[in-house]
Amino acid sequence: MSRNFGDSEKYIKNLFIIGSVFIMNDKSYEVISSAKPSCSKGEPKTDIYILAKELKSSAVTEIKISLKKANADFLENKIGDERALALFGQDWKYIVSAAILKLQDEFKCKQLIYRDKKGRTVAGSITLGWKFELLNKPGGLLSNKITLSKKQVIDVYAGTNLPDDKKNALVDGVRIPDSGIANYLLFGDTELYTNTQDVIDNIILISSYTDSTPNVYLACKALNYRTHQHKFDGNRPLCVFVDWNVHNNKLTPTIRFDAPLVTRGNIVAEKLINSLKTLNITTTDDITVDNISSTVIL
Repeated sequence: MSRNFGDSEKYIKNLFIIGSVFIMNDKSYEVISSAKPSCSKGEPKTDIYILAKELKSSAVTEIKISLKKANADFLENKIGDERALALFGQDWKYIVSAAILKLQDEFKCKQLIYRDKKGRTVAGSITLGWKFELLNKPGGLLSNKITLSKKQVIDVYAGTNLPDDKKNALVDGVRIPDSGIANYLLFGDTELYTNTQDVIDNIILISSYTDSTPNVYLACKALNYRTHQHKFDGNRPLCVFVDWNVHNNKLTPTIRFDAPLVTRGNIVAEKLINSLKTLNITTTDDITVDNISSTVIL
């Protein structure tokens, strides 16, 4: 049975018992310490931090592993403007806008109101906008490759541009410079690894991985207001949002591309709810051809 992610981190960390020896790049090393780095908010990119001493020279090396489950496509989710700045640098808005504008025709054709269940979308849903996620492969119709330099791709995997608290994480209560910046990836279910050497033999330098896998993809996932439950899944940053208004006594949406990751779910939901109240609409069952601007979105 596969472990959950937290258990997988603990399992891999515990394989690196202090004093155990492994071989890496034809050199023998002894484990000095292994730990799970932490920060005040969120997570650093490094999931397991290992400090090891080369037996012949006594030189110390850091092995900072970012653990990826075998079926994990996500690199980042719940991305807002601050996180995009940390990932992509000062050009983040241009990078994000360029990627989503290539998909603007697909956005404009999307169904926005769901009186009936469709796929994973529950009956009674109205779309507020779309969240921005990063994947290592295409993910659905609203997905597109992001144009990034090699350095930027490495930054996404390693966390080079993350805030200082995440970069200089706490390791066993001690703040260690760059401990939160990963330098290795480990893929696969942890059941595959039974000892320290198994892990060492399967870790991949992030710089090498990005040479062979240079592409990063955005995926835009809908944030929906569920009219029957009067709920939606939180105040998420939206890369594209639906500006709901009432024009000529009709519920009218405008797809907005001009404020990526700045506009959040709460403010969009508030405008939608006020528009529905104006038209005496409680749920999608009350929406008809007479009180909506276009039937295309139904």
